[in-house]
Amino acid sequence: MAPKTRAFRSPESLAAEAMTRDAVVPFLAERGFKVVEDQRKVTGTATEQFVVALAPDGQNIKMRVRLCWRRDGRKPGERQYAATQLRARLRNDDWEGTVRFIVERDLANGITHCLVIQRDGAALVFAALIPRDALMPIWLRQRDVSDDLRRRNLMGNITKNHATNGSSPTLWLQDDRTPAAHAVADALWSWPHVVDLAKMKVGPRAAMDDSLDDCPIFDYDALGSDGAERRPMLRSEIPRDVRVRQAVIERASGCERSGCGESRSYRGFLDVHHILGAENGDRVWNCVALCPNCHREAYFAPTADKINAQLLAFAERFRSFGDVADRPA
Repeated sequence: MAPKTRAFRSPESLAAEAMTRDAVVPFLAERGFKVVEDQRKVTGTATEQFVVALAPDGQNIKMRVRLCWRRDGRKPGERQYAATQLRARLRNDDWEGTVRFIVERDLANGITHCLVIQRDGAALVFAALIPRDALMPIWLRQRDVSDDLRRRNLMGNITKNHATNGSSPTLWLQDDRTPAAHAVADALWSWPHVVDLAKMKVGPRAAMDDSLDDCPIFDYDALGSDGAERRPMLRSEIPRDVRVRQAVIERASGCERSGCGESRSYRGFLDVHHILGAENGDRVWNCVALCPNCHREAYFAPTADKINAQLLAFAERFRSFGDVADRPA
């Protein structure tokens, strides 16, 4: 019996990629970019993404979005490094020629920048915005730095060059596998006009605090009103599939946050929390059932990013549930 052919891309890999790409536009919006267009070009299992936006400084830019290697526990120490392949395959066994081809192709398509994204759990931990014309010199510099580190035996048992490791030119955002390896990524971050958007300050989340001070210093009777007039309002919201909520509630025996487990016998006690936001996916693997306290912490606790990363790791086990939104009612 012939051996079973292994798929080039797993369903988990494709779903993780889609989730990261869907997070790009809200991520940019939080940082003051006015996104005009999010273009996707799908060929087989490969997706190209281009985002047209007005930058906070007023610059019109068109970004090609590239994703770094996944961090989902498949390999030991994978949180020590972050890198992206610049192309699926090498052209004519020519490393520099391949990078030159990439830059010239982007120039012909009006691409001004490359945006390299690394997702870790629920958070985008790196987002390198790189001017198109800096791509080649940065790649060359990382190649030279890697050669120098290996010549000086500063890369331990790592023998391959960072930039020419594998079948495609590779760009590195992080390498902490040896004490000196960071110099490769430093070549990127120290390059003029390269910006890590993940480190940009964003507006603080609006705090929802309806508690009153235990030591009153003013007249509480002066607060609020009686018999306020009702007035019509318009609001925008993200449509949600009720079947997704139903599936999440039905699978939960209580709060799904590890260590909590709070439950009540009456309906409506559990909230359905969209870990990466409803705008990034109304799917069972982006949702968890939480008690009201844990739901609040997932938004406003100082450790909210860590909480959501843990929730996402839990929720992703339900991918085998399938696409609830596409199931017949």
